[in-house]
Amino acid sequence: MPTIPPPPIRDLDGLLAPVLPEGTRVLGYESAFLTAPGDNYGSTMLAVTVRTTRTAPPVADNAIEQKDNPDKDDPPPVEILHLVAKMRPSSEEFLEIFQIDTTFVKEAAVYLKIVPTLLELQREQGYDGEDELIDVFCRCYNARVSLDPAVEKVDQDGVMLFENLKLAGYVTADRRQGFNREQARYVLQKLALFHAIPIALRYLKPEVFEAGIHKYLVKIDIDAGLSAETLRQMMDVFRQDIVRTGVERGLADRAYAQINECHRRQAQLVSDQLTVYCTMLHNDLWVNNMMIKYDPTGKIPCSLKFVDFQLIQMDSLVRDVIFFIITSVNDPELETQLDSYFECYFQQLAANMERLQFPNPEDFTFESFREEIDRVAPYELYHIVSMLRVVLARKESIPDQSEQDAALFFNDNLVEEDYYRRLEVTLRIYDRRGWI
Repeated sequence: MPTIPPPPIRDLDGLLAPVLPEGTRVLGYESAFLTAPGDNYGSTMLAVTVRTTRTAPPVADNAIEQKDNPDKDDPPPVEILHLVAKMRPSSEEFLEIFQIDTTFVKEAAVYLKIVPTLLELQREQGYDGEDELIDVFCRCYNARVSLDPAVEKVDQDGVMLFENLKLAGYVTADRRQGFNREQARYVLQKLALFHAIPIALRYLKPEVFEAGIHKYLVKIDIDAGLSAETLRQMMDVFRQDIVRTGVERGLADRAYAQINECHRRQAQLVSDQLTVYCTMLHNDLWVNNMMIKYDPTGKIPCSLKFVDFQLIQMDSLVRDVIFFIITSVNDPELETQLDSYFECYFQQLAANMERLQFPNPEDFTFESFREEIDRVAPYELYHIVSMLRVVLARKESIPDQSEQDAALFFNDNLVEEDYYRRLEVTLRIYDRRGWI
């Protein structure tokens, strides 16, 4: 774990005051880093224990003081609130790479603006039970970009405060192990509702979609903060990694050319063709960006939360689906089972669209979905390949936060043969599906 102290959270009382019961006062807090090196680069995550107390309500004029009560002068009890604080990364280089002034604001908007809009549509469309409402978002207590309300850029006092999911029984899977088939299907079913509600809103209430969701789905080039030299090194590493997988020369050349085309489109902010399958994307849905709660047996998933919405954007839902499957599903038969994952997701998506009273449910056919996959999947290759190095990085080789910079991603000491095997499987899937 990091040896540097966690950053302070100033005026925590003022940040929590609007959401705590009236009369609640913050006495103090303790914090510690929540994630290990390599599990989160785009932010600083802290586990925060807040001590609060409630001011006794005023005594009514006609109240009779109980003089024989020996406890009447005892101080009110101290209550503990367990939170997670998300702040900007400590690395100056990562501040530029992750474009915090944009991504931080996007994520705050998810909890403060987008989630209420999604829930409102569900209720209007007849979802009459709490267990039917979308539940992949954790509770956000409050957020700010600075202590100064006139400041628009995220400074050292920018923070989002969330419920502590770990203490509520949620766990993050081992990123190097990934999800098994049952877990993956559970995630895909939840993802289908996450995608379906914005689609329905876009057609049923276009004005509400624009004002409540679309305005926050700003597309960014996540590599815009990298120097030209870093970009060159990155592309050289990808070429070397592809060759090292041992795939045939023709496939290696096509894969590298496709990665370059993906990067060109990303830099030019090219969007996918607008179809019924375009929606709000998480756009970074891998193992570490979700937490699962299991039933008492510890084997069957019963609740799921997505986290880290810094990269949300408007594009084809295929991107989230295929990115999640290839980066995060540990299936030794992935190449032959890929269609079964697509079918699992699509069946749930189609059912959700009907439940949301989408005006043209016949637009959602498995055939059209497959066409969308074949059209969009080629342009997700760069995102997948670049993330595999992060997902499969050796934990014991990652330095603490004070020593991290962009060169970390190109360090060959961080990856082992499992990375090259996964990369080879990815390239063969793309080749056999005609995506490159």
